[in-house]
Amino acid sequence: MSKPLAFLKRLFSRDGDQGDDVIQMFTPQIASERSTGTKIALAGATVLALAGAGAVAFGALLMLFVAVGAIYFLLTQVLGIRLDVDPRAFVQRAQEYAQHSRNN
Repeated sequence: MSKPLAFLKRLFSRDGDQGDDVIQMFTPQIASERSTGTKIALAGATVLALAGAGAVAFGALLMLFVAVGAIYFLLTQVLGIRLDVDPRAFVQRAQEYAQHSRNN
């Protein structure tokens, strides 16, 4: 049975014979008998797809921050609601809930 992160050892190894199959990590198993050019093209497409998925995820995270900022702006500036975040109030409320649950 192979170790879960054995590919990292192959990726960062300095031995020439152990690092030869690094490109195989990014190519499908079915393409193992294909030519080197095909393997490089498939590995490049895989890396490009992973980078694209990462960019989409990062863009979604940024849009989430923008949406939360817009909601905060609407609440505080447009509606005039004052948000006072006091960590002591959260701790006190949690202690009250814990005390209440112990008594029941």
